[in-house]
Amino acid sequence: MKVTRVGIFALAVVSFVVASLATSCIATDEFAPKQRTQIESYLSGKEYRVTSDSAYVYLAGNKYDIAPESRSQGAAMGDRVTFNVEAYIFNGRPADDPYYTNKRYVAELLPENLNKEYWNFEPIVATLGKGDILNPLEEAFEGSIGGDSLLVFLTSSIAYGSTGMGAVPKDTPVMMILTVEEIEK
Repeated sequence: MKVTRVGIFALAVVSFVVASLATSCIATDEFAPKQRTQIESYLSGKEYRVTSDSAYVYLAGNKYDIAPESRSQGAAMGDRVTFNVEAYIFNGRPADDPYYTNKRYVAELLPENLNKEYWNFEPIVATLGKGDILNPLEEAFEGSIGGDSLLVFLTSSIAYGSTGMGAVPKDTPVMMILTVEEIEK
């Protein structure tokens, strides 16, 4: 299986995901409190954690049904994580369709008018703590194991700043589903 780096994505939608994954635009803005309230309301009743950079992480599931106490053996800074992503606009709930995914089977279900010509359908590989991806995403992966599906919610200021980017309108939070394929210690 051919594995690519985050930095090779190009153009429009793919450029947004790379910017979201690779750069932190954390800033205090008037929209962040409202966005955090929307996210917390959506996650109400679920066990979630907040990263040091204020991203919300919810473990949606693990196909291997691994007990929480064994998570100490999960991903840590310095480990290489291979993962897939689905990225959604979040306005109190995730949009029906992702604005980007590297999962080919998901992309094939998306509307025909979406230009997927430049989308990369290979898993993403990032070394945690190296700056390959956004800091809150690095933290989200901590403790994760192969098969985990993590829902990560980012306010606009964390994801891309106050300007819109690609398919995502200005001052709009996003939700990413990160599916861990493999962890290399």
